Formats: sequence, C-alpha cells, structure tokens
Amino acid sequence: MNTLLLHAIQFAGALHFVIAAANFVLPAMLRYRENLDKVSTIIRQIFRVHAAYIVLVLIGFGLLCVLFPVELAGASPLGRFLAAFLALFWGSRVVVQFGYYDAAIKKEHPYGSVFFFLVFLYLAGVFTAATLFAL
Repeated sequence: MNTLLLHAIQFAGALHFVIAAANFVLPAMLRYRENLDKVSTIIRQIFRVHAAYIVLVLIGFGLLCVLFPVELAGASPLGRFLAAFLALFWGSRVVVQFGYYDAAIKKEHPYGSVFFFLVFLYLAGVFTAATLFAL
C-alpha cells in the first residue's frame, strides 16, 4: 500500500478544512457586504446560500479524505471515482484561480492568491495521482 499517497490524501483533507475556514475570513477581506449591498435581495440571498453550501461541501470533502484515504487511493471503484471527480473539481479550480479572477484583486492580495493557487494545484495533483496510480 502506498503510504505516501495515503498521507497526501489525508493532508488534502486538512487543506479542505483550511479552505472552509478561509470562507469565514474572506468575506471581510473582499468586502462581501459592501459589494452585495449593490445587488437585489434575491441575488444576495442566493450568494449567501451558495457560500454556506460550499463550506459544507468542503467539510465533506475534508472528512472523506481524512476518514477514507484508502478508498480514495483506489481501493474501491467508488473511491477511485470520487478521486477522479476531486481531481477534475480542483483542476478546474486551478484554471479559475489563474485565468478567470480579476488580476487587480490578485495584485491586491498576492500572498492569498498564490497560496490558494498552490493549494488547488496540490489538491488537483493528489487526486490525479490517486486516480492514475490506484492501490
């Protein structure tokens, strides 16, 4: 059994928790309230609900990684499918972080931008490795 991959998956779980926690700090840094005051009530409500669900999904991903690293490393077809999904999920997030977000915001918060880019790249890499090099 590839213990390095298992530890990498468990560390990925911890990173999911870090990203989830960041969602409690980022609203103030990025002035969510100020910006959301400019949109209609329904858009503001949808945004807040989506943000809450994203945190729940991140916690769920983190728990999957911490509690079921063997399965995510390919010990079961479902685990391998989830690893492939997570590789696609985080791989697309790398593209969004690098190519879509406003460059001015990335310049305003360069350390955060680089940090999240590297975290997303790590997550994409770990789950790609878990998919391609299953146990």
